Amino acid sequence: GVSRRAPSVQAGQLYRELRAADPAARVAVLAWLGYDPPDGVLTAAGDVSARRGAAGLAALLRELASRRPEAVITLVGHSYGALVVSLAAADAPAQVTDVVSLGGIGAGVRHADELPGGRRLWAAEAATDWIRRVPPVRLPGLGFGRRPGDPAFGARPLPVAGVCGHDAYLTPGSATLIAVAAVVLGADPAGASR
Repeated sequence: GVSRRAPSVQAGQLYRELRAADPAARVAVLAWLGYDPPDGVLTAAGDVSARRGAAGLAALLRELASRRPEAVITLVGHSYGALVVSLAAADAPAQVTDVVSLGGIGAGVRHADELPGGRRLWAAEAATDWIRRVPPVRLPGLGFGRRPGDPAFGARPLPVAGVCGHDAYLTPGSATLIAVAAVVLGADPAGASR
């Protein structure tokens, strides 16, 4: 439902998983929704909202990096938010090392290796996620091209065992949540389990 999709709920679930995976790790999870997400199919078919959001997020990341230059930052985005974080990575500081797309609609690039700064792009796309039915079209002002979860896109795959539908990637106990925590902690998500 709506409550499990709320950024603060998903951030809390990721934070609890990080604490469980490594209680000694110094981590923070920031839930951010500093843009107006598209409110209908037509506005969701373009990237105007995502580009506006990406500019705001990149500015926030630069501010955070200036205050905490030793911090390592992982961006995690879900659905349209995955497009926002991928676009923000283009102007993000070097402290951003990884970008995670969960059921992502697009990434603003044609292939994962085009993500600026040598950042690693990870993707999870469940077999039951409706996002898989979105065609990989890219026309001026319409569509996003290949989804990050499409193997041809070249993102590093994250496991999706236990994920049902579009909104359950960060559900407690899901293989994706455990793997995202491993990415944040700088570990190999393939070997992550609890």
